[in-house]
Amino acid sequence: MKEFKEVRGFNYQPSYEATGYAIWRDFRPEVIERELGLGKKYFPGMNTVRLWLPLDAFAVDADQLAQNFEALLAIVDRHELKAVPTLFNNWHAFPDFGGITENMVRYYFRGSGDSDSASYDLMGLYLDRIVGEHAADDRILVWDLCNEPFLNDGDQELLVSWLTHTYHVCKRLGAQQPIGVSVCGYAVERVELVEAISDVLLIHPYHVANAPAPLDELIEYGRQRGKALLATECCWGSLDDQERVATVAADLGVLSERGIGFLVHALHESLVADLHRPQYGLVSNAGYMAFINMDGSLRPGHEIFNQF
Repeated sequence: MKEFKEVRGFNYQPSYEATGYAIWRDFRPEVIERELGLGKKYFPGMNTVRLWLPLDAFAVDADQLAQNFEALLAIVDRHELKAVPTLFNNWHAFPDFGGITENMVRYYFRGSGDSDSASYDLMGLYLDRIVGEHAADDRILVWDLCNEPFLNDGDQELLVSWLTHTYHVCKRLGAQQPIGVSVCGYAVERVELVEAISDVLLIHPYHVANAPAPLDELIEYGRQRGKALLATECCWGSLDDQERVATVAADLGVLSERGIGFLVHALHESLVADLHRPQYGLVSNAGYMAFINMDGSLRPGHEIFNQF
């Protein structure tokens, strides 16, 4: 069983745009280089970054997205980081980052056939270019098939069928890296939906310090199945710096004590939902989740990350 307990990192959205489509179509490598550099400056132990890819941008210009992905991996590597690319997303907010919906899956997946021998559709072509061309790329730590696929209470049977097909396509393409699915929360019953197609169990243990018992149950569940856990998001936000620091300290304490690696949400202030203060747009009940402010300064108290 591969262990991920040494993973220390962040989700990262570049600061300059609010949606995945815009970020990747108006790709600004110089901004990404600077912002990941700040991450290493403030957090020397940072070793991994979770990146979110947009199917929408691939649909418009497949070659451009593939080239930009390679450029981003090169930047990640220069900063001595590993990447966790997230291939699809089902978290939606304002402004909407973009991603799949149940209707999209039903039309583009079921409409093309969902057996392992189905002819390739848009999603299949996307996997060919992104996963197939990087199947042995050691800059990639884990492939994350989908961010929070069941968050919106859609047709679970359909979504699991699609994710299972996607997992097997990635394996057929030769993916040598572990593959998982980032589920919302950390309850065993949610993880059970994707355990069979998860080489590593990817979880989002927000507020875990308030309720650690389900995490301990999940650790035992993973042990019985020979699978490690990795928190691909954690640490709920707040507009109040001190309140956020307290949340980070409590939740990372629980995770580190149990030997679970983590990717905190998120590295840098961004126009993306939940990653900015009010002057940059709507703030939800998730508050402000970034560790580095828009001007490049370290958010007060957030050096707490380095203690874990």
